[in-house]
Amino acid sequence: MNAKAAKPLGGHLERLVRKRIQAGQITQLPEAVSLFHRLLSPQNHPPSILTINNLLATISRIKHSSRYSAVLNLFNRLKCTRDRGVSPTIHTFSLVMDCCRRMGRADLGFCVLGQSLREGCGVDSIMFGSLIKGLCELKQIGLAVKVFAKMPLMGCVPDLIIYNTLIEGVCSTGDTRLGLELCRRMAKEVGSSKPDVITYSSLIHGFCKEGEIDMAVEVFTEMAAQKVRPNVITCTILIDGLCKNGDVITAQKVFVEMPACKLVPDLHTYSSLIHGLCSQGDTNSGLRMFDDMAAKGVVPDAITYNILIHSLCSQGNTHSALRMFDEMVAKEVAPDVYTYNGLILGFCGLGDINKAFEIYDKLVGSGLQANEITYNTLIDGCCKEGSFLRASELLRDMRDRGVMPDVVTYSSIIHGISAVGDWNRAIGVFRDMVSQGISPDVVTFNALIDSLCKQQLTCDAEKLVGFMEERGVKPDVITYNALLQGYVLEGRLDEAAEFLESMDLKGIKPNKRSYNTLINGYCKNNRIREALHLAEKMMEQGLKPDDVTFDILLNAVSNHESPVEMKKLISEMRDVRKDEDEKQ
Repeated sequence: MNAKAAKPLGGHLERLVRKRIQAGQITQLPEAVSLFHRLLSPQNHPPSILTINNLLATISRIKHSSRYSAVLNLFNRLKCTRDRGVSPTIHTFSLVMDCCRRMGRADLGFCVLGQSLREGCGVDSIMFGSLIKGLCELKQIGLAVKVFAKMPLMGCVPDLIIYNTLIEGVCSTGDTRLGLELCRRMAKEVGSSKPDVITYSSLIHGFCKEGEIDMAVEVFTEMAAQKVRPNVITCTILIDGLCKNGDVITAQKVFVEMPACKLVPDLHTYSSLIHGLCSQGDTNSGLRMFDDMAAKGVVPDAITYNILIHSLCSQGNTHSALRMFDEMVAKEVAPDVYTYNGLILGFCGLGDINKAFEIYDKLVGSGLQANEITYNTLIDGCCKEGSFLRASELLRDMRDRGVMPDVVTYSSIIHGISAVGDWNRAIGVFRDMVSQGISPDVVTFNALIDSLCKQQLTCDAEKLVGFMEERGVKPDVITYNALLQGYVLEGRLDEAAEFLESMDLKGIKPNKRSYNTLINGYCKNNRIREALHLAEKMMEQGLKPDDVTFDILLNAVSNHESPVEMKKLISEMRDVRKDEDEKQ
């Protein structure tokens, strides 16, 4: 073999690899790995680290689930070739650090950082940026903050991307005030990057999520003072936060001011504001906003329609809700299960169970799967109408379709059966519920306790309260009001009075219904003075007697020979309440 024939082919191979990388022709992981090994083969000339870095970068972009682990394996292979003059550079380490992040292995990122320092390559902001981003993605925010604090000590200045990454991270874990500190530090540092619209949007979003709306508005104002213009996303985040906090008026102001900043509200902006208006019960304003949205060429989606359909149904305006549903279908916006659920809830609320079932049939006919909300709404509607057979059929259908009943399902059935006084049947459903592994909640227990008390079986109700507490379910004011009513119905007024006194000690504050129940009991048993005394005590506790209270008292004194001063006292109590209402 002559000398020319024996010449290694490494130089030619390296040129070929470079050419193929530039042309984007390396797209398969096995081939790329093979080329890497051939480049480092002892039989070939050592390649330049530039070619190696480019090939590793190419491998990291190949669409393959093992591309990042492949880069790490090849990097380890590279460490074995240092004696041939192929040593990693800071760019190599940065590449490997990014792959560690994408694999969710920030722990390996620390190893890469240490190795880069040991190799004398140093570290740069890119490596720190990858490590901080990886830690934030893993929600290890405390560690990310510590790494960030080390940057100046290593001679690295964090750039805007690193600041934004960390600020978004701390905001996502509920520490938005720390994010604001970082933002203000960045704004003050000489030669540092300055906060941008992404920085401020992250802060506003964080404060809105935490319910600190005043801080969100303050940041929005500070943003303007720093001459950073908001974008549509910023305004939408703030509008959504304000609406969810019930401050629709301020949200509308932000919305109105958007055109002055040359910002055009988008679908999400409109939907957020429409939702806010409807949540306040102002469906008409929501509909006007919907019309404005259409006039501006913004196409509503299923979420927008659903907001309005649910709002209309909650107000009993199912006719308009159906019209909106028809418009939705005509405009080829596909209704989802949430759309149908809104209509079903609306008709059940009106007691039109047959129409609710028509909507249910449409839902099933459309190919959508009814969910637990669908079934629970229909079952509750049936039970309120006394259609227990229909409710049982729905329960079977629910299970057959793979939708498992929950505590709400059973509570509706138990409440409905209890309301008609069928105690034994209610207990049967209760036992079935427990046997299915579904834990009853306070609503379930309250339905049974209320039924027992109305049947003057208060002793049994007391036992059930004990069982309820044994299962870790805490009674509420509704539970105790049911027991109060039971004592009153059984004529045990002194026990009822003692029970009312004890409610505070048990951590349950009596409400107007608590007092009215006992006041009614006193009046029916001609104990008018005690009833009046209790009404006065009710006022001392900061509870204003309502129309029910006065009706009970006035009926009592008018049906009995009561002293004039009693009638005068009732009249004075009513005048005091009227004066307080007018002041408010």
